[in-house]
Amino acid sequence: MTRIFLPSIIIYMLSMSFADAQKIEVPPPDDFDDKAIIAHIVLPEYVFVGKLGRKARKAFERQQKLERDVRKAYPYARIAALKINDIERKIASVSGKERDKIVKTEYNNLMKTFKEPLMKLKVSQGKILVRLVHRETRKTSFGNIKNYKGTVNAYFWQSLALLFGNNLKAEYDVEGSDAEIEMIVRKIEAENGLQQ
Repeated sequence: MTRIFLPSIIIYMLSMSFADAQKIEVPPPDDFDDKAIIAHIVLPEYVFVGKLGRKARKAFERQQKLERDVRKAYPYARIAALKINDIERKIASVSGKERDKIVKTEYNNLMKTFKEPLMKLKVSQGKILVRLVHRETRKTSFGNIKNYKGTVNAYFWQSLALLFGNNLKAEYDVEGSDAEIEMIVRKIEAENGLQQ
């Protein structure tokens, strides 16, 4: 009996509150004085998603994984761009042995700082990082290595990357294959107030 009675009471109370709400008259805006109080409640935004089909669920999971990977790799690409600009500035006025000394010092500092975190990246994150480095520096990773460490080193690292399914010569294609990555990067930049 309580099972039937309790919902009936709830339905009755809700209908009465809606009936009362319809009887309230609100004066037009010019009748309000400065001390008028208007109740106002801000509700949090909720997104309700029904049960997804297999294809939709896989696409959603793939998008979530891509965003997670981009969020992991993007800070390293930004750091790489800043560091390359810094090295370019330092070696602009020097040549020969002084240039090599600066590159070697910067390379050793980078290895001390970033070797362990970069070794922990997943293969998919490494592929995204290579593309994002091209986005940030306008040069491929292969080109950057060749420019600073020489052709032999560049081909060595390219061979190693190919063994793991990566390509240091990969370019960033904003409107093609990397359009989804670009949307995520712009979202990250908007969240952090970064300008490109």
